[in-house]
Amino acid sequence: MSKRLYAKNCETDSDYARFAKFYIAESYQFDRQLSLLETIAHLMTTLQDSRFMLYENEQGELAAYLQYRYESDGETVFIDSAILAEPYRSSWIFYRGFGDWVRKVESDNRGVRLVRFYVLANQTYLNRLYAKFAKYVGEREGGNGREVVYETAFADLWAYLKAGERK
Repeated sequence: MSKRLYAKNCETDSDYARFAKFYIAESYQFDRQLSLLETIAHLMTTLQDSRFMLYENEQGELAAYLQYRYESDGETVFIDSAILAEPYRSSWIFYRGFGDWVRKVESDNRGVRLVRFYVLANQTYLNRLYAKFAKYVGEREGGNGREVVYETAFADLWAYLKAGERK
């Protein structure tokens, strides 16, 4: 199996259907107790306002996604969720895929100044990873338990990911 993934915008009904199927199949990664009804409810409440970056392997199979939205100030992008299928988990794939996403955000909305996201407090590995490039700004009670709130300046994330020359 190739470990290379290719970023693709989620644009067509077929893309959204593939995303939904992948999301439902992989949602256990958020919480093993998450029910199908809760998973579908989350999709239904966030789908309308979100954008999605899909990541496919060389065979065109969906292996990851990143769900995000621009907040009302236009200067903040909020990452709602992301899943990378277990066989593709590596620092290199994470780093490269996140770089693809920041370049996409830069090309779509040059006014973005801040990136914000949450992660479950009990996700030790993810909290260690995110603390490398974002700062802890607090905690909140989420639908699946306590969540840690992170944010970073978009320019700092760009530099961390070495995403290339900014326009």
